[in-house]
Amino acid sequence: LLDMYREAKARLRDPVLAWADIQGDPERRARYQRARGKGGLVRASWDEAVEMVAAAHVHTIRTHGPDRIAGFSPIPAMSMVSHAAGARFHSLIGAPMLSFYDWYADLPVASPQVFGDQTDVPESGDWWDAAYLIMWGTNVPVTRTPDAHW
Repeated sequence: LLDMYREAKARLRDPVLAWADIQGDPERRARYQRARGKGGLVRASWDEAVEMVAAAHVHTIRTHGPDRIAGFSPIPAMSMVSHAAGARFHSLIGAPMLSFYDWYADLPVASPQVFGDQTDVPESGDWWDAAYLIMWGTNVPVTRTPDAHW
């Protein structure tokens, strides 16, 4: 992908046009999509990587609209600054924000609807110290996969 982007940018002189050129060619787009997960890291500068990501965002918004970009930001309890930065970015570009539960998939599916926007799930490390546990409304091997060994 980076080689295709570099070639297109050298030819077109504009990052967004370069990204659009790659996306507009089904063969080139399929080539980098098929290569995912096969390793082979390519060195890129921070500026070049950020430029390519920004070009992809601008192209996607122009072509398909801002609702085609969705993102996740950590919950405020994890980092207020990280949450605010991600939430503000998505708000500024008009993109929807995914919830913490969309990313942290081993929580019960209905947890936000039942307990509110931000739940306070007990730390599973304390389960070992408990004399008595009640597992109500959950199937631990499914909803708390990393904790099922307790």
